[in-house]
Amino acid sequence: MNETFLRKLSNADAIASKETEVRDLLVEANREHCDEIRCDHLGSVIFVKKGCGAHPLKIMFTAHMDEVGFRVRHISDLGFVYLIKTGGVLDNCLDMQKVRITTRSGKKLPGIMNCQRDKAGHPDDIYVDLGFETREQAEKAGLEIGDMVTFDTTCVLPEGTGTIMGKAMDDRTGCYVVSKVLEKLKDRRLENDILMCATSSEEVGTRGAKTAVFQEDPDIVFAIDVANHPELDRSFKNHRQLHKGCMIEHYDKTMAPNDKLLQFAKETARKANISFQEDMLSGGGTDCAQAHLIGNGKPALVIGIPLRYCHGPASIASLSDIDNAVAFVCELAATLTRKNYEQFLQFTGGMK
Repeated sequence: MNETFLRKLSNADAIASKETEVRDLLVEANREHCDEIRCDHLGSVIFVKKGCGAHPLKIMFTAHMDEVGFRVRHISDLGFVYLIKTGGVLDNCLDMQKVRITTRSGKKLPGIMNCQRDKAGHPDDIYVDLGFETREQAEKAGLEIGDMVTFDTTCVLPEGTGTIMGKAMDDRTGCYVVSKVLEKLKDRRLENDILMCATSSEEVGTRGAKTAVFQEDPDIVFAIDVANHPELDRSFKNHRQLHKGCMIEHYDKTMAPNDKLLQFAKETARKANISFQEDMLSGGGTDCAQAHLIGNGKPALVIGIPLRYCHGPASIASLSDIDNAVAFVCELAATLTRKNYEQFLQFTGGMK
């Protein structure tokens, strides 16, 4: 586990279409770990490791760069900055929170976010106090409509817990897996072409995976994402517990995976002694939501990492679960064959 790099990913700021900080970290870390780096037209970045097989599969693993956050919507005459959500920030995380605004020049401006609510308690105006008294002061500091706003959280490693605590673990944990897998596979000869993709704009409609898959046309797609751990529930109903391994997702409201691929993934994990949890999501969605519908369809599967306190100022993840996901992705990349793929597509006794 490279905790230093994971902390850098967490501390970087990136909302939908403004993912430069995370993209730059990933490109710098992986220039020497792949054969080619490409981007789609939304800014998703694809790291290509070419296989040596005569008829290699193209297998794509995705994780999204963007976090939930805000954009500057108005600047008032009193110097307050009003926001619009970018992604599903939880309503109970809008009051009295430290945030930082990234200006067009890259300067970071700290402030306190607060929220006015209607009589029913629902959020109305979300605003930031940066200590200014006038609009002119705010504009002189470099603030503009559209600037990125994120929680001002510094990633830490709580001693003795085996966990990491920071903002944007959805989905910087997945981005870390993408990067670490590239490092681990660097010197391995694989049959398949492996496409490790960090996508744009997942939190506003799973958009980046759609364009990346259209551009690269992989045979199989895996999304590496997260799911929220109900922190007070450690019962048999909780399939997202920390330190119990990554999750293999059976279903969410945007995709039911190819069943043969699902069974292959579970058997692969068992053979490699990789712990996993079997989960389902009644809501939500991942990069696979759009990706599996490209062309005439793509066999696809979600690999999940459990988190506590998703879509807020900070989340908690297990370091061992993240390492576990890295091992699982490496195993899938190395063991999938074209024969497996053809079997996944046999819906009526065979494909001619």
